[in-house]
Amino acid sequence: MPHEHVELPSRRRMLGAGLGAAAGIAAFGAGSATADARGWRRVAHRGIRPDDPDGRGALANPRRGFRYEMSYNAVDLTSPWPNEADHSPDAARTLETLEREYGPGANLTQLYFYLWEFATTDIPQSALDNIESVFRGLRAKGYAAVLRFAYDDGVREGRRYTVQDIQRHIRQLAPLVARNSDVVAVWQAGFLGAWGEWHGSYYQHENYPDAVTAIMTSLVAALPPGIHTQVRYAEKRDMITDRSVLDRVGFHNDYITLGEGLWDYYVPENPGWQRYLEVSGTRAMDGEMPWDKGQSADPYAWSTVIPGLAAARRLQTLRWDSLSIVHNATVTVPGWKAAEVREQEVRDALLPVSDGYFRDRRGRAVARTHFEYLRDHLGYRIEVREARTAVRGDRVDVEVDVVNRGFAAPKHARPVRLVLLDAGDAVVAQADTGADWRSWQPQGRAETGVDHTGPATYTVRGSLARHSGAVRVGLALPDPAFPARGRAVRCANASVRWATGVNVLATV
Repeated sequence: MPHEHVELPSRRRMLGAGLGAAAGIAAFGAGSATADARGWRRVAHRGIRPDDPDGRGALANPRRGFRYEMSYNAVDLTSPWPNEADHSPDAARTLETLEREYGPGANLTQLYFYLWEFATTDIPQSALDNIESVFRGLRAKGYAAVLRFAYDDGVREGRRYTVQDIQRHIRQLAPLVARNSDVVAVWQAGFLGAWGEWHGSYYQHENYPDAVTAIMTSLVAALPPGIHTQVRYAEKRDMITDRSVLDRVGFHNDYITLGEGLWDYYVPENPGWQRYLEVSGTRAMDGEMPWDKGQSADPYAWSTVIPGLAAARRLQTLRWDSLSIVHNATVTVPGWKAAEVREQEVRDALLPVSDGYFRDRRGRAVARTHFEYLRDHLGYRIEVREARTAVRGDRVDVEVDVVNRGFAAPKHARPVRLVLLDAGDAVVAQADTGADWRSWQPQGRAETGVDHTGPATYTVRGSLARHSGAVRVGLALPDPAFPARGRAVRCANASVRWATGVNVLATV
C-alpha cells in the first residue's frame, strides 16, 4: 500500500508554512532541525530564491519544460527545411546549435523523422540505424524527445500510404523506440497528413473512425510502458472506438495563440474544451506557438506577442508539460524574456507561487520574467517542505512532506524511494514507499472555478534499516526502466543537497 498522506491546504496554512520554513533555514544548503516529544527530528526546507547559487537558472528535470525542435529525413539525416540547413546528422551537435541559437533552459526537443521515401514500403535497416543514431545523440546531451514520425512534409508531393502501411511501420519502429525509451518523453500519433498533424492526407484516413481506431490501437500497443501518445484535436481522439486505449492518449496543440488565431481550438468556447480539461489532468500535453513572420512567409505566421501571463493561465489550466521555444522565437519569446512579472500579479492570476521564488534571502521582493516563470513551472515542480526522522531501535522512520508547485502532475511512473547515504554518498539502505508521484496534483486550474488556495501537501512515509555511524536521509525519484541511463528528479529546494540522483534531506 502507498505510504502517502494528503493534506489539503488552507490559505492561512499555506502562507504560514512558507514563512516558517523560510525563517528556519540557517544557511544555503542546510535546513533547520528541531525535535518533538514523540522523537521526530524535523528539518524544514525552503524553495529556490533568485539570489541562491544558480537561483535564476533552469531546474533541468526530465520530460517537462521548454523544448527545441529538429527534423530529419530518415533516409540520410538531412532536414527537409532550408532553415535547418545548419543542423547536423550528429544530434548532439544539432542540440548545441539550438542551445546557441535559442538559449539554454530546455531539456526536451521535438524530434520529427520523415519517412517520405518509404511511405508504401518497409523502412530499410539503414534508415532505422539512422534513427537510432539520433537517439544516441540525445542521450549524450541528456535530452528526451517529443517524438513524431510523418511522411508528408508539405514540400514534396503528398504520399499515398494506407492504414496498413502505417501499421507496418509502427511494428518496425516499436522495438527501436522501446530500446531508447529513456530518451522518449512522448510518442505522438503523427503519420497522417502534413507534418503528421492529421489533416490533408491523400486518403483522408483521419476523418474515418475505423481508420483512426486501427492506427491508434496499433500505436498504443507499441508504446513502451509508461509512455503516452498525443493527437492534435479532441474530435480525433473522440473517433477512437476502442476506449481501452484512451488512457494513453493526450493532446498536442500546434497553434497556441490563446484563441486569437483560426487554428487554436484549445479555448473555452470550443466544443472540445471540456475534453481537453478532462484529459490533461493525467495525460501528456505538449504544444507550440505558430512561426512568426521573421521565421516564415506562410500566411499562418503570427507576429504579435502572445501575452506571457495569459499564456501561463491557459497552460496551467490545461496542465501543460512541454512547450516549444523555437516557434515565435523572434517575437513572443523575446517579449517574454523582456517582460517582468511580480508575485502579486501571479497570485492575482490564480497561478502557483513557488516558495521564495519572488523573494531574495532577506525577504525583499524580486521580479521574474515571463520566460523564467513559464520555464520553471511547465509540467511538475516538486518542493520538499519538511523531512522528519526518528531512530527507533534498529529502524529509521522517515516522513517527507512535498508539494507540486508546477502546472501539471507528473505523467510518467517512477518509484518514490527513501534512502540512507553514508559519508561518501553511497546508498546503504533503501525502501520503495509505494507512493505514486503521478497523484501529486498541482493547485486548481486558473481558468476554472475550482479552489486556488495552493497545492495539497503529500506525505511520503517509510522505514529503513539502521546503519552504523552518521547517515543522511534522501528522497530519490529515479527512472525505473533505465536506472543507469535515465535521469532522476531533483526537487526545487535550495536547502536540499543533490547527490548522485538523491535529494539529501537530513542527517541521522
